[in-house]
Amino acid sequence: MKVFLAPNTSDEEITTRARKKLIENGFNEEDIQINYNTQELEIGDFFISYDPPDLVIRNVYDKTRNGVVKMKSSSMIKI
Repeated sequence: MKVFLAPNTSDEEITTRARKKLIENGFNEEDIQINYNTQELEIGDFFISYDPPDLVIRNVYDKTRNGVVKMKSSSMIKI
């Protein structure tokens, strides 16, 4: 399972806090990576973006043959 964190900010403090929050909420530290390329995601992976003041958790539920990744928002976490 891949967990792509796309913080949309260059603020290292926010990125660090986001990582800590994800770990507190059950994500494995080794699975979390800063990455914006949704084409690398597969079904069952997570894409997490920062929408102040929350992290928006999206679950990949489908990927079409032509590479379109379909995601559904599953939860939000305050950081």
